[in-house]
Amino acid sequence: MSSTKNGIAWHFGMKAHDGVDVDNGTIHSLEATTAEVHDSPVWDELLYGDETAV
Repeated sequence: MSSTKNGIAWHFGMKAHDGVDVDNGTIHSLEATTAEVHDSPVWDELLYGDETAV
C-alpha cells in the first residue's frame, strides 16, 4: 500500500489487477500492487494459457 496527498486530502490504498476468463467470467489470476502502478507492467503475470487479448 502507499499514500499520497492531493491538496489537503490524504489517500491510502492499493490496486488489484485481475485476469478474467473471457468465456465464463471467472478470475484466474490476481496481482496486488500499490495504487500508482499502471496495469501494463503486470500484464504478463495476468495472462493465462494461450490468451491473445488483454
